[in-house]
Amino acid sequence: MTEPKKEMTQEIIRFHQVVESGSLEELQQELEKGVDLNAPGQNGESALMIAIAAKDPEKMKLLLEQGADPELTDDYNATALRHAVQADFVDGVRHLLTLGVDRGYHPKYPLKVINYDLSWFDSEHVKMPDEFKGVMTDEEWKESLEETNKSVIELGQSPTIEPIIGDVYSAEVLNLFLKAGDDLSQASPEMQRLLLQLDDEATFQASAEDYRKNKTPRFGKTNPERMDNPFWSDMIRIGCNAYQARVHFKDDSAFDKPGAVWCFDRFGSTLTPIPDGRYVQIGGEHEDYYDPDFYIYNDVVIHDGQGNFELYGYPKKVFPPTDFHTATLVKEEIYLIGCLGYPEQRVNNQTPVYHLKTETWEIEAVKTSGDLPGWVYRHRASYVPQRNVIQITGGERQSWDKPGEPELVTNEDTYELDLSTFIWRKLD
Repeated sequence: MTEPKKEMTQEIIRFHQVVESGSLEELQQELEKGVDLNAPGQNGESALMIAIAAKDPEKMKLLLEQGADPELTDDYNATALRHAVQADFVDGVRHLLTLGVDRGYHPKYPLKVINYDLSWFDSEHVKMPDEFKGVMTDEEWKESLEETNKSVIELGQSPTIEPIIGDVYSAEVLNLFLKAGDDLSQASPEMQRLLLQLDDEATFQASAEDYRKNKTPRFGKTNPERMDNPFWSDMIRIGCNAYQARVHFKDDSAFDKPGAVWCFDRFGSTLTPIPDGRYVQIGGEHEDYYDPDFYIYNDVVIHDGQGNFELYGYPKKVFPPTDFHTATLVKEEIYLIGCLGYPEQRVNNQTPVYHLKTETWEIEAVKTSGDLPGWVYRHRASYVPQRNVIQITGGERQSWDKPGEPELVTNEDTYELDLSTFIWRKLD
């Protein structure tokens, strides 16, 4: 149950006004009066958050020196670091990361229930986008809006931990998070494209014949197979979705014949920087099972960071469709752990593990034993060089503990894979 909000006192209102627009000397005077510098203000914001919104490094540092708690959250579970990221306050982000604050993985305080007020939203006046016309009826569109509203309310009632790197929208701040140890795969697609220097203004160069020949996803024939073609290259460079490609090439064929159109607008892929300055992007899915262009990919794209790339495919038996996995660089190899995949791929008491050789781009399955995490996905992974292990935490896994269909459960345990023996161990 949510605790009732306390009324802001005039003392706190004045204090927050000084933080926002007063001088540093005035702020020092307020602090000398013994004001509660962690008291929440409007929307639960602390004085530290207000100083950060004002992009005032001196006030921010003074408040921290006087005991401001950087781990406090506002009414929407945003910490001071998230506020600094959303304000693109580079000096603020740098200072907070130096202090070792939580980056959105292990919050100090319990998440708060968020009571979203959507009474203002009128679904009757929200027009259906052109790409959905002919795919769903007006009634289905209204139902989808209502379901979205319901989902938003449910998310507020059951808030989840979200890595702060996902809110970053400048390259300078992104690099600060990467230096702190964050996974580039957690950054937004827009930031990933910016880093890779993929051109948002790019247009289709492929011909209608290129589209016709290559619109259908396919597996590679060798390990690996170079699979560049004009249409796929356009889709990577442009970043548009499959429906937009259908429209551009005036493809009015039935959605189920032959099926999905190849697409690089994906969820659940990984993007891993390697020492020579290149980036390795692996797998991912387009849309969800209900979408006619839903597809889970098993390809690898090597980006040079200057807008150029190479694409490799693999036989399905060598490397099956993979999404929501992790990709951890260890010397010259990238270890791929976990996967959501298609339902028929999921196997009880198994954890998919593969390694990708960055010298040849070959992929091999890794046989592991021990106390396996199970069919895990959306987890986090990190390499611990001192012990030569990969540690995974969080995420979800498939559970076959109950009769009937397997269910999704939260992975609340931490596991380690010893890369010397390939034996899993569950930590206490």
